[in-house]
Amino acid sequence: MNKLVILLVVVSVFAQEATHMVKEGDNLWDIAGFYYQNPFLWPYVWRANLTTIADPHWIYPDQVFVIPPSPEEGIAEMPAPEAPVYVPEEVTMVPPVEDPAAEVISAIEPEDRIFSEELIHRAGFIVAEDMPYWGKITGTEPHGEKYITSFKIIYIDRAADVEVDDKVTIFRMGKTITHPKTGKRIGKEIIVLGKASVEAVGEEGSRCKVIASYDIIKKGDFVTPYKPVLAPEKVELIPTTREIEGYVLEVKVLPAEKMTLPHDFAFIDQGEEAGIAVGDVFDVYEERKVDGKEMPDFTIARIQVISVFNQAATGLILADREPVTVKRGHKCRLASEAR
Repeated sequence: MNKLVILLVVVSVFAQEATHMVKEGDNLWDIAGFYYQNPFLWPYVWRANLTTIADPHWIYPDQVFVIPPSPEEGIAEMPAPEAPVYVPEEVTMVPPVEDPAAEVISAIEPEDRIFSEELIHRAGFIVAEDMPYWGKITGTEPHGEKYITSFKIIYIDRAADVEVDDKVTIFRMGKTITHPKTGKRIGKEIIVLGKASVEAVGEEGSRCKVIASYDIIKKGDFVTPYKPVLAPEKVELIPTTREIEGYVLEVKVLPAEKMTLPHDFAFIDQGEEAGIAVGDVFDVYEERKVDGKEMPDFTIARIQVISVFNQAATGLILADREPVTVKRGHKCRLASEAR
């Protein structure tokens, strides 16, 4: 079966409604990733099963979910599989005569970055002090929406310096991050919930459309201007020659998850002051003793740095084995540096 036929088969399946029986370990993120090849569309699955899913953080084995057609552009425009396919008759192509004076245009491949802009945004960040107030969600369209997800309409209480097509970050203040050993205050966690685009500006507020939701958004959540952060282009990892030891400050895991799953993030206590850069990799390890004798340290996971702050960094947890549990207070050490 060639690639074109496979593509048509996939389109024909996901252009129609399907069902999914929940298995142990499933979550809406992974289900959307499987059916739509885009895990950020998990709210679409949730909204199609509101009578079954009381809380999107809690789904259970043997539940059966409706999987609606993908909302992303392009599927509705694909031709139906049974439509006749026109096969052009075979022709002989004659190459044109080259003009030495003709302008040569070269195709440049897009930059290959180690992390997507959306992944960096979703990871959140740490600030030294509380974020200054800029705006918040004051209402929804239709009125009274309790849970806000992608494609929903919201109103914000900001208009003076807002323009149509401006992007805003939707966030919630998290916990105060302290060091697990010394108790020293590191900063305040900012939980990024999603992103919205301004559709219209009024006298005292603006109407926006949520274009990405990473968690449940609610009325009262804060907004601030969206500032895109781009990761460096694909880099080479080299073994480090520096001895930098640290600790895991916090692990961002959904309440329903006991284990650290793929796409979880962690804060570590090494940042700009230690010369840490985006792409650097830390080993998370535990010390081992057998019969009272010191054994080699056991690496349980790796953390690749996504964003760097003054005294801390955010990283993506990379598990070599499953299940794995990374906890606040786990030791980590720099293993590879991005170059």
